Amino acid sequence: MTAFVENLLISLALAAMMLIPLAESGLRAAFSVGIPGSTSIVQHLTLVVGMLGGAVAAREDRLLSLSTLHSFLKGRVKTAARIFAYSFAAAVSAYLCVAGAQFVASEREAGNLLVRGVPIWWIQALLPLGFAAVSLRLLRHSATSWRGRGVAVLLSAAFFLIGANPPAPPASMVLPSLLVLLAATILGAPVFVALGGAALILFWGEGTPISSLPVDHYRQVVNPSFPTIPLFTLAGYFLAEGGASTRLIRVFQALFGHFRGGPAIVTALVCAFFTSFTGASGVTILALGGLLMPILLAAGFKDRQALDC
Repeated sequence: MTAFVENLLISLALAAMMLIPLAESGLRAAFSVGIPGSTSIVQHLTLVVGMLGGAVAAREDRLLSLSTLHSFLKGRVKTAARIFAYSFAAAVSAYLCVAGAQFVASEREAGNLLVRGVPIWWIQALLPLGFAAVSLRLLRHSATSWRGRGVAVLLSAAFFLIGANPPAPPASMVLPSLLVLLAATILGAPVFVALGGAALILFWGEGTPISSLPVDHYRQVVNPSFPTIPLFTLAGYFLAEGGASTRLIRVFQALFGHFRGGPAIVTALVCAFFTSFTGASGVTILALGGLLMPILLAAGFKDRQALDC
């Protein structure tokens, strides 16, 4: 039921991001009126899609990591590495949740409105809620057995308590903490943990309140240009579902597919081709993911290998 609700909310948010600007354009052209607060609504829908998308990715255990070392480990070593990495990631996500809750509390006192009668903190509350969901789901995916998950919970709680009650001055623990973060990243902790964890550790070492982190996070997510990212991603998947990916890649496969590792070579060449026209736009890269992923999966690549390509 939770998965259905999350998927439905993301679908509705994406649909609203497309329909509101279209309705705004039509109303202005036909009746010279617009939708009050439409720009702000679309910008905050980006926050909705981003946080719910992160929660869904954690639910499906599809959060991207910087390292692939964990895929080469076997047996108990792999299990222990996963528990360690996911425990640390859950602790970082829990701290981001706390920081987000502090940010939302301050915004609630300010009383700012998104549109008439709708407090802006209602949407901002997705920051702590999203990170809380990610933290819990990281712990769930840390192991396949309840015993392993129990160890992960205890280890994550230990990381959290050490941050809340450090055994030494935080300034002297910055380097060891960064080394632990590096180890967790190498062993498979998600990308957001590497970035958010480094920021948390540095702020913690300097005595800066961590509530300043979600402030920057919020400002960046509601940037006016950011709504294009989920929309271009959605367009990429529409093209993939319509069969455009097969037709688009066919030419490159005919030219380079006979080489060993042909699908991976084709993927790199198609990305390079589009990059020459887009200036390495992140939006275009996201759209290409929807085109190229089915080709790699059809060629026998596993999900992780296809994402690495």
